[in-house]
Amino acid sequence: MMNFIPSLSIEDAQSVVPLSVALVGFLLFWFVFHSDALRRIFHDRMDHDSACLWHIFAAKAWGFVTMGILPAWILQQSIGWSPLDLGVVWPAENNALIWKWTLGLGAVVIFVAWLGARKFDPQYPQVQAREWNRRTMAVNWLGWALYLTGYEFLFRGVLLFPLVDALGSWPAVAINTVLYSATHVPKGRNEAIGAIPLGFLLCWVTLQTGSLWPAILVHIFMAWTNTTVRFLRHPEMTWKGI
Repeated sequence: MMNFIPSLSIEDAQSVVPLSVALVGFLLFWFVFHSDALRRIFHDRMDHDSACLWHIFAAKAWGFVTMGILPAWILQQSIGWSPLDLGVVWPAENNALIWKWTLGLGAVVIFVAWLGARKFDPQYPQVQAREWNRRTMAVNWLGWALYLTGYEFLFRGVLLFPLVDALGSWPAVAINTVLYSATHVPKGRNEAIGAIPLGFLLCWVTLQTGSLWPAILVHIFMAWTNTTVRFLRHPEMTWKGI
């Protein structure tokens, strides 16, 4: 009898496990984030603005668990890759050129986010509260920080370092960029296309520094800029101060 599926070798596991864990972690977040049941839990118990805020925050915090904590634990237990191996370290070398690139990339990304956010899009900001105050904005920013820390850990950690080790740098970066762009397809053509150069550059910075922090910080500041400008441009949202 022909064996169509060979046994999983240790070498194969270095790529198969991260890819599988990333798929499961992302889908666990995705289906919960788009769950009407989760939305009803908040909207049946709170006023509209509070429900909008805490529903999105809870979903983003869940994303931090499914794309950050859970994959970190599984990879540690299954193939011996610790969070430190996956880039949860400050850059080992004080390379001025790398930080110039990081700051430059951050400035460009924030500027592009600001330009894009000037156009009204009903899906942003994700927190659809009508009246905002300092607490609303702070919780919104915290939710983005948690979510994007987990998100970058998944893409620039789980889906990069082990695959570089198993397949080489270019195949790993190519796979990473393709998957990163694919996750943005539901958000529209512009985001899916824009994710290609951004994904490549974030991979490059991560591999050059050996750290996730530049990518995490760039992505967080981009999201904060986008959501803040979107709020300011939204015709049905107002600022109530404290």
